Amino acid sequence: MSEVASEAEMADLPPSAKLVHLVLQENDRMTQSQVTDETQLAGRTVRDALGRLESAGLVTEEICLKDARKRVYTANGPEPTEADTAEAAEGAATGD
Repeated sequence: MSEVASEAEMADLPPSAKLVHLVLQENDRMTQSQVTDETQLAGRTVRDALGRLESAGLVTEEICLKDARKRVYTANGPEPTEADTAEAAEGAATGD
């Protein structure tokens, strides 16, 4: 996947998904519950965001070695721009 395609896919994502992607980039590997705690988004919102990001190829899902019932997520793709960061923070504050 080219970086241009990734940037275009990021532009089409809701602010909540951009925030989840940003948090994953800053924290390397996280479970869904860790992302939920870090972003203060609802669990369902985080689950939807992770699904969208995985479909877009921006997140990789792996089985957690410590607990096979859990999944660990890692961000791939373009670095967020300053505008993406501001939009994600604003969307999270408004509950989007």
